[in-house]
Amino acid sequence: MGRIRRSRKTAAVRCVLPLVVAAYVLCGCGGGGDPLSQVKASAQKTIGVHWLRYQLAFDRPRLFEPSLQVAGGRAVFNVDARLGYEVLTLRERGGGSRLLWLDVTPTAFLVDPDPPPAGVLPAGKIWISAGYSGANAVAAQAEGLSAELPLDEIAWGAQTATRIRTSVVGHVPMAEYRVVVDLTKALSAARTAHLRSIAAAIAGERRAGGVARLSLLVWVNGPGFVGRIDETVPGAGLGAVTFMFTSYTLRYTGTLPPSSQIVPLESLSPGGRSIWSVATGS
Repeated sequence: MGRIRRSRKTAAVRCVLPLVVAAYVLCGCGGGGDPLSQVKASAQKTIGVHWLRYQLAFDRPRLFEPSLQVAGGRAVFNVDARLGYEVLTLRERGGGSRLLWLDVTPTAFLVDPDPPPAGVLPAGKIWISAGYSGANAVAAQAEGLSAELPLDEIAWGAQTATRIRTSVVGHVPMAEYRVVVDLTKALSAARTAHLRSIAAAIAGERRAGGVARLSLLVWVNGPGFVGRIDETVPGAGLGAVTFMFTSYTLRYTGTLPPSSQIVPLESLSPGGRSIWSVATGS
């Protein structure tokens, strides 16, 4: 089992972590027209591909104790299956580091702490799972780490878009927009599309934020794909999350772990602790 785990992680390091910048992004930015129409079309085009890869950056997340800092993350999203494969790097105050391997599925959020917390996981169990419900913030946290949520919010609920400037992001010029999303409209669309995890996340945003609108920063590249999104998901504790897209075509061959390696969070008697605190032993 240990060999299987290392093999899967080695493959993920090869496939998820490299910054493979697609040729799409290298064409510069362009295109005029109505900013709102352009931004919505860009979100629809981006979520319309089969695979997305992106970097994750965080500003002031509150998911972990102060001794743990989120150094960043990498992710790949299978759009057709709605599966996200991600890894976060945590830095310890004493200079050490640890990894959190994440799988975001339409029904559950899976976390594999590496190294595992001492004495927490039963023998043979590697992954901790948490379901989505209106009683917790798991849906908003899991989908807040997935590019699907902001792309859907923009495509379905963008209400206004204001072009700010042309910015150079990662040596690539992109058009930057301030976008205001109508969360009520986006929630209705998610429910109509029967995307329960997205609907649960948006509903959680509305409850936590106490407002029906959300402001995002969106960058659009020359070929019309979204190149970057800055978003704060109300109530998720993620802080300000940056999605920097690095590929729109590169496949990922990883699979979800077998059920024999998964333990539900509630069976670990967390005593009200989040999946993050249980996974990090805090």
